[in-house]
Amino acid sequence: MKKKFLYFFQIFFTILILIPNQSLADSNTITSDSSTQEDIDGDGEFLTVKDNSTLATGATTKAANVTGDSVDVTVESGSTISANTVAVFGDDTSDLTVTNSGTITASGTTAIDVKGTTDATITNSSGGTISSNRNTIRISKTGSNNTTGMTITNSGTITASNGSAIFASDSNSTATITNKIGGEITNSDTSNATIRAGASSTIVNSGKITNDVGNDAIKLYGNNATITLKDGGIVVGKIDGLLRTGSTLKFNHGVGQGYFYETEGDFTLEDLDGNQVVKGSAGSVGQGGNENIDELLGYKSLNIRKSLNKFLKSEGFKNKKTEWQGIQATSLERKEHAKNLALGYEFYSLGVNIIRPSENENVIASFEYSEQDFKKDHTIARYNLLFGLHYKESENKFKDNSFILAGATLNEGKRKILTNTTSSGTLNITDTYESFEIHTGKKFINKSLIPNIGTNLSYSYTPEHSESKYYSWEDKHVANFSLDLSDEFSIEREKSKSKFGIGWILDYRTLITDSKTEYSVNGTEATYYQDDDLTKEMTLSVNINYEKKFYKFGKILISIDGKTTTQEVNSVGANISFIKIL
Repeated sequence: MKKKFLYFFQIFFTILILIPNQSLADSNTITSDSSTQEDIDGDGEFLTVKDNSTLATGATTKAANVTGDSVDVTVESGSTISANTVAVFGDDTSDLTVTNSGTITASGTTAIDVKGTTDATITNSSGGTISSNRNTIRISKTGSNNTTGMTITNSGTITASNGSAIFASDSNSTATITNKIGGEITNSDTSNATIRAGASSTIVNSGKITNDVGNDAIKLYGNNATITLKDGGIVVGKIDGLLRTGSTLKFNHGVGQGYFYETEGDFTLEDLDGNQVVKGSAGSVGQGGNENIDELLGYKSLNIRKSLNKFLKSEGFKNKKTEWQGIQATSLERKEHAKNLALGYEFYSLGVNIIRPSENENVIASFEYSEQDFKKDHTIARYNLLFGLHYKESENKFKDNSFILAGATLNEGKRKILTNTTSSGTLNITDTYESFEIHTGKKFINKSLIPNIGTNLSYSYTPEHSESKYYSWEDKHVANFSLDLSDEFSIEREKSKSKFGIGWILDYRTLITDSKTEYSVNGTEATYYQDDDLTKEMTLSVNINYEKKFYKFGKILISIDGKTTTQEVNSVGANISFIKIL
């Protein structure tokens, strides 16, 4: 009886030892080079390659053969899994997780083959490389079992030389593919798409997805897919949804970012930032050059009035025998608002105003260079020239304290757009065109403490013009009406021969013409309507003036201007004027 008990105890003890050893046999951490295939057939097991090690197998052998569920395969930085046929193979499993910070590569067929698997996750971290001579990541099926619920997240490099970087072999194989900023998914085989995605798949790109220009970067192999192009992500090659239905192409590049993507097939187009996207293929353009013509027209009119106010206080105006010159620099910034597509920009200008007094009117010449720099890779340089008259005393009382100026502007635009039609994924386009404008106004001067009242009208005409690629603009008419209140207070010191003054203008402006812009993208016509909130503006401008007389030479006037508006535009300007005494 005692011998039987000891014999039974030995068998039981052996089983206790062998069971955990057998379990651990299929979980492995590789810390030195190995050429033995790793078979991972138990649930919850793992394979980790670390310490700059390489798991590399022979010509027809898989490096990591996964048949168990909930298996983790990890390749750490500096380490490699390599094979001729398949480096990592998941066959009819669930919850397979592959995390790569090193290299997974196959010289023959496929780096990672996920076959008939549900809920697999592949994460290629920054610095990680997954490559193959054929289809690098293959999404396939076993019998009637499709691969579903697969997630691929890339921050490193996934590349193929003679196939697709990501390849769905069956139209019903679904995947969610996210290419993050810094991630690159590339293909050098022009006969295959860089990414071929099955039905109901989702692709989100913030990095680079590239093929040769004219070939497919993304090809849909099933219906009801969603592609989202985000941030400054680059796509080189066509987006092909030919013969597919129910698919959506979304854009999330930011308010005002111009883009043009060549597509095939019928997509539903959606811009998540609210930009107007135009079919034929898919394009959008920031409306900054047109959307704020009325705004800049209003600021120009206001600057003219401020210059005239300074002139009317000068001795040059009083004795009608001198020239009055002003050099004005302005820095202006407008905040961006996605709600009404108000594009943010910075605006710089440098101008010279020359006013020559005569008996009944004053001749005005205004020269200005300005540069408008939008937040989304779009700048416009302007060269503006205006001539006109200011009337002080006239038999026609309507002319008293009125002005009229007219002139032209040469506009030089530069815009950088995102596009899949160039090898860089971007395109610099240019535009040179003229515009013409008229400013007129009348000031009603009150001698009491009541502020002066002004009425003003400005008009701009821009003929039709085209940018060097994709975008064309119909002619545009813009007219503003504004009403302003103004006043100025000054203190003069005889001993120091100087004068100090403070002035202000409160201006209300409204657009009185149609706010629409007619344009086309790659020949497809469209109409853009400016938001009503952007057609009206209240502006408060305050200036501080200091005037100093220099014996025998003349006077110098220095003015500092500040401005704020209901369109959240803020600016500061400086004006230096010289009055020559004859």
